[in-house]
Amino acid sequence: RDYLHYTDNIWCAAGRVLHALEEEATKFATNGEPTEFSALHVRRGDFQYNKVKITAEDWYDNTKDLFHPNEIIYVATDEKNKTFFEPLAKRYNLRFLSDFSDAAGLNELDPNLLGMIDTIVASRGRLFVGTWFSTFTGYINRMRGYYGMSGTTTYYSTTERKFNTHKWENPNKVMTAREWPTAWIGIDGDEIVSEERKSHI
Repeated sequence: RDYLHYTDNIWCAAGRVLHALEEEATKFATNGEPTEFSALHVRRGDFQYNKVKITAEDWYDNTKDLFHPNEIIYVATDEKNKTFFEPLAKRYNLRFLSDFSDAAGLNELDPNLLGMIDTIVASRGRLFVGTWFSTFTGYINRMRGYYGMSGTTTYYSTTERKFNTHKWENPNKVMTAREWPTAWIGIDGDEIVSEERKSHI
């Protein structure tokens, strides 16, 4: 956290995307709903863990209790076919990084930086739903931890893992399948972090 950082041009581009998203969110908020956006990371592509490569309809069914109707949802994804997302697009206002190419000057950047911008933008969502086994989702969750966001604002897309970040767990088993709160809770002091600190999740 303290010594390995994204460069300023990455943060500035992400900031321009976030500004545009937040401006849009104010237009869709009604009845006192938060003027914020939520975010998903939908990992597909050459991902080897087929059991978590679920359909967009499954994404909707597994997360429909989390989002406001017509909420802006930012989607970080490696899925190139946007028609895949139609079941979600019928219910929410989906946004992708490519939607902000002009507004954020993304065409002027090295395309290898776009994934990093994606992580920053997705990490700032009101809620975030990621893909289990994905280290890309994991880094988004770690950033949310650095920001001080509660693990109860993060979910996973499959029902058996949906609430895994809502309770304290020490690193175990396949440690790369997710991030662990020991990476961000209490790291600025000398206190020992353990299950007894689970109220800090």
